[in-house]
Amino acid sequence: MTAAPESFRGQADLEMVLLHAADAITVMASDGTLVFANLAAARTLGFDSPEALLATPIREVMSHFDLLDEAGSPLPLDQLPSRRALAGQSGPPSVVRFRDVAGDDHWSLVQAMPILDEAAAVRLVINTFQDVSQLKRSEQQLRLLADAGAVLGRSVDYQQALQELADLLVGTIADWCVVDVIEPNQPVTRVAVAHSDSAKLGLAEEIQRRYPTDPNAPGGVHDVMRTGNPTIITEVSEEVMRAAARDDEHFRLLKEAGIESAVIVPLRARGEVFGALTLVGSSALHRFTDADLPLIEELAGRAATAVDNARLLHEANEAIRMRDDFLAMASHDMRTPLAVVLANLQLARRRLVGQEAAHPEAIQNLDAAERTTHKLTGLVGELMDISILRSGQQLPLNREPVDLAAVADGTADEYRRLSAEYEIHTQLEEGVVGNWDATRIERVLRNLIDNGLKYSPDGGRIEVVVRSEDGWAVAEVTDHGVGIPEDELPLLFEKFHRGSNTRELRGTGLGLAGSRAVVQQLGGTIDVRSRLGEGSTFALRLPR
Repeated sequence: MTAAPESFRGQADLEMVLLHAADAITVMASDGTLVFANLAAARTLGFDSPEALLATPIREVMSHFDLLDEAGSPLPLDQLPSRRALAGQSGPPSVVRFRDVAGDDHWSLVQAMPILDEAAAVRLVINTFQDVSQLKRSEQQLRLLADAGAVLGRSVDYQQALQELADLLVGTIADWCVVDVIEPNQPVTRVAVAHSDSAKLGLAEEIQRRYPTDPNAPGGVHDVMRTGNPTIITEVSEEVMRAAARDDEHFRLLKEAGIESAVIVPLRARGEVFGALTLVGSSALHRFTDADLPLIEELAGRAATAVDNARLLHEANEAIRMRDDFLAMASHDMRTPLAVVLANLQLARRRLVGQEAAHPEAIQNLDAAERTTHKLTGLVGELMDISILRSGQQLPLNREPVDLAAVADGTADEYRRLSAEYEIHTQLEEGVVGNWDATRIERVLRNLIDNGLKYSPDGGRIEVVVRSEDGWAVAEVTDHGVGIPEDELPLLFEKFHRGSNTRELRGTGLGLAGSRAVVQQLGGTIDVRSRLGEGSTFALRLPR
């Protein structure tokens, strides 16, 4: 054994080390009597000195606390590590939660080790207490913030979400929770009230009904919303309550409500105050101090963000609705004048039949105008389809016998006439006929050809193939453009999806999501094969 250095004086120095150790240490005799305690143990158990602690019966010492397990449930005495050690059992450390008479919680990581005599009987038990209160409070706060985030993110109805938040906070950090919100162009609205005692909810409603909050009162909810500064009252004394009461009846109701501590924080997001969160403590367990403000302000900030996001979403949806209403109205109103223009163009063209040599330029202009009017009519129809699909409704289909090859050939020829740069080749099988909607199949094919041209360098080369296959009609549109990343293929037909390698290109028309909706309504399917940098093939399959 290594000899102790001369500076260490044995028993006296060892006692001094134990006495001033940072962790609480106690030693119990075999009958459970405390025979040693250091300074940390005395202070942990509420005594000024180890001598005062040792002079107090252990039963009286323990009466100063409620013993709870880590989850907050009552902990039977026989489950204490020291009691197990007195029975000769040793085990891993346990977290014990001590709740003092003021309602404050303290957590300790407790380990008890039995010391046995020569006969293997318990002679002493050494208890060590490591204070983990700060760690446990941090865990509780993080768990509460996570739960609050889940509650606030579960519903786009922010009033329902705020009520669920109030229900969550009651019982965890408060006995009473109230949320007031500043509604646009309306008075301040109380959207959520929760109390740990459901019988007190009626009392809260009576106080609010008979004595509504004074908007000009200093320090109240309206003052917090007006200034953006929180208010905290650690102890609501009878004098404070009497000063806040408007008459004796109001004072009686406030006393009956049992308000002992309160904090009001603004709901603030993006620099704007949306309301206020009020928390009330009716017991010593929930008494608010300045140390509680950071957590409560974080909760209020998340609640404000939920209100802000819900309103922004409502505004966005309203803007989309107005846009879709406008598209539907505009496209509907444009159909009749376009039909008149087209009829007059066709009439003028018929009157020049046989006079092509005399009026070549006029005929070319009429043909160009007729093609453009046909295109405008198609675009108007497509706008109507888009507005119908966006509203979640089914398209009104005009089913009739359709020759798929004829539709594909006419669509390809239209693009050839539009520009000499478009190189569109067709391979069409005759007699591929089914009971479909010709106009909408044409729009789907036009959308696929549009995409092929748009995502191909210099217009590129497009192949359109029509064939029959096992009772199905198949139309394929192949381009040799930029292609689609493999991991994005499953998302290609989702609403609002744009390929990561094509986001700089503007998207117009029916879109792939709309094309799939049309094809599925006709009982068919649409899919894609693609290699990045080599091009893509879209295959449209329709039941015959």
